[in-house]
Order: sequence, then C-alpha cells, then structure tokens
Amino acid sequence: MKTLLVITVLALPLACSSANDVAMNEHYQRAVIERERARLDAISEIAKQGEAGAVAAAMMMSNTTQSHAAPNSGKDSALAWAGILVPSLVQATGIAVNADVARTNSNNNTTIATTNSNNNKDIAIDTNSTMATIAESTIVTNTSTTNSVVCVTDATYSCD
Repeated sequence: MKTLLVITVLALPLACSSANDVAMNEHYQRAVIERERARLDAISEIAKQGEAGAVAAAMMMSNTTQSHAAPNSGKDSALAWAGILVPSLVQATGIAVNADVARTNSNNNTTIATTNSNNNKDIAIDTNSTMATIAESTIVTNTSTTNSVVCVTDATYSCD
C-alpha cells in the first residue's frame, strides 16, 4: 500500500504541463484559427457570387459549427493508463486484505473451537471422577461386625 502511495506521489510531477505541451497547444490553437478563417473566407467568396442559391448556401454554411480534435500528449496516454490501473490495484488490494481478514477469522475460530473442546474434555473428566468418588461412597449398603471382622456388602457381594 505504501508502494502505491509513493508511486502516485512520484508520478504527479509527470502529469503537469511542460513547455512542449504549451507549444503544442499554441500550435493547435493557431491551426484551428487558420482553418476557421479559411472556411469563412470560402463562405464569403461563395456569397459574393450574388446568386440567391449561393447566398443561401453560404448562410447555411456559416451557421454550422465545427468540432476540432484536441491534441494528445504522452501525459494523456499516461492518464488513460492510470484510469485503468489504479482501480484494478485498489480492487486487488481490497481482495488481499479481505482474504487476510477471512484467514485470521478462520484461525481464531479454530483456536476457539479447540479451546472449547479441551475445556469440555476437562469438565467431563472432572465430572466422571467426582461421580466415581460419589459412587464409591454410596456402594456400601450394609456393614456388620462379626468376630472383629468388618464385612461390607452391596448388591453383588454378601458376607455369607
């Protein structure tokens, strides 16, 4: 992104008018003036003929407007290329940034899922251990003392 900014700043002086551009525009304006003067001279010569049709034609020709193509310099070409390249570069940068955000988001989601899974595993182990301890304490259902021997009985074992 910094590179794009530096290139843009360095290219700005290239887009300014040079002495050659000023001379080219001056020659262009002179050519337009000379062409228009020649056109009007031709119309006035037609009008001098005196015929009604020639005068009408001269009047119609004088009312038409002429468009002149402006000269193009290398800077015009550079500007056209910049108009193509800059949006493409901006779009490519946006795509790269969005891909990086998506990648980071995916990595964060993976870390969260792994942490939650490990927490659930630890909770299950602690719960199983606690339940096993509770079960060991409640298995003893009957204790009897005979001849100084302690007998512990449950549903599957009897002292008999």
